Amino acid sequence: MHDGIHAEKAGIPSVTICTDIFEVTARSMAQMWGAPAYPIVLTQHPIAELNREQLRARAEDMLAEMEAILLGAT
Repeated sequence: MHDGIHAEKAGIPSVTICTDIFEVTARSMAQMWGAPAYPIVLTQHPIAELNREQLRARAEDMLAEMEAILLGAT
């Protein structure tokens, strides 16, 4: 969150991906850093046990949302 928010404030489009169990924490951090509308893309928790192919599938499922955020289409 911290790095993404500071990159965004520096004019570099960014998005943070986190698992859904950390949504409240992520949004609280964004608020704390003065970026309450900072974009967060959520994926189902947990991810630690996923293999490479499963992680890739998750990333591909989030790709359109991330692209829209980074291109300012949201």
